Amino acid sequence: MSDRYTLTLPDDCDIRNAAEIQARLGDALAAGPVDVDGEGVVRADVTFVQVVLAAVGTARRSGGSLRVTGLSAAASAAFDRAGVPLSDLAPPPPGH
Repeated sequence: MSDRYTLTLPDDCDIRNAAEIQARLGDALAAGPVDVDGEGVVRADVTFVQVVLAAVGTARRSGGSLRVTGLSAAASAAFDRAGVPLSDLAPPPPGH
C-alpha cells in the first residue's frame, strides 16, 4: 500500500492559479492517495470549488483516494457561496 501524499494548497486559490492547482492535484492523484490541506487558503473563488470537485470526482471514478483534511474559513466560504455542501467532499461510504 502506498503512502498518502499531502498537497498543501497555496494562499490564493482563484482563477489566476486554477490551472496550476488542477495540474498539481492531477499529478498527485496519479501517484497515489492524496490528502488536500486547505487550512492556509486566504482567498478562494468558485474556480477553486470546481477544481476541487473535479479532483474528487476523478479520484472516485478511478478508484483513487482524495481526502480534504482541512479548509480555512475562506475556502469553506467559497464552497458556501457556490452552494456546495462540504459533505460533498467526504469519501463515499464503503462499497460505493
